[in-house]
Amino acid sequence: MRRRATFYVRWGRGGLELEPSSQALIIRAKNYEIMLEPRSILINGQYSGKREIEHMNRKTIFIDFAEKVKPINPPRIDISGRNYVGNFEVIYTDLEFEHYLTILTPAEYLYDYVVLTTEEFMIYMQAKRQVFYEEEPFEKIILYIK
Repeated sequence: MRRRATFYVRWGRGGLELEPSSQALIIRAKNYEIMLEPRSILINGQYSGKREIEHMNRKTIFIDFAEKVKPINPPRIDISGRNYVGNFEVIYTDLEFEHYLTILTPAEYLYDYVVLTTEEFMIYMQAKRQVFYEEEPFEKIILYIK
C-alpha cells in the first residue's frame, strides 16, 4: 500500500490538511472533511443550510457551516500563499478577520473553483449545470453536478 502525499496549508494559527490523488482532493480540518471530485463534492461535517444563486451565466452554491472550521495542528506548513497541490491551484488568503482558501480545479471538473471560509463553502460553476443533493440532514451533504 502506497501512502499518498499530504500537504498542509496555513489556516489562521494552525493548518488544514490537503490530500491529492489523481482524480480528487480531500481537505481536512478538525471538524470537517471535504472531498472534491470531477462530478461531485462531499462535505462531511455539520452544516446549517444550502442555497443557490444564479446571475447571468454563473451559478454559485453556498453551504453554510453549523460551526466555524477548526484548524488542525500540522507537523509543518507547506503552503501559506499560492501553490499547486497535484492538479489543483491552491490560494490561501488571510485578512486577519477572515481566512479564505480558494481552490481552482482542473479543466475536466464540472465546476470552476471553490472557496472555503471559516463559516461557509462556496462552489462556482456555469449556470447551465444541474446540481442534485444527497443529504444526511445537517450532518453530511453530497452535491452531484451534471
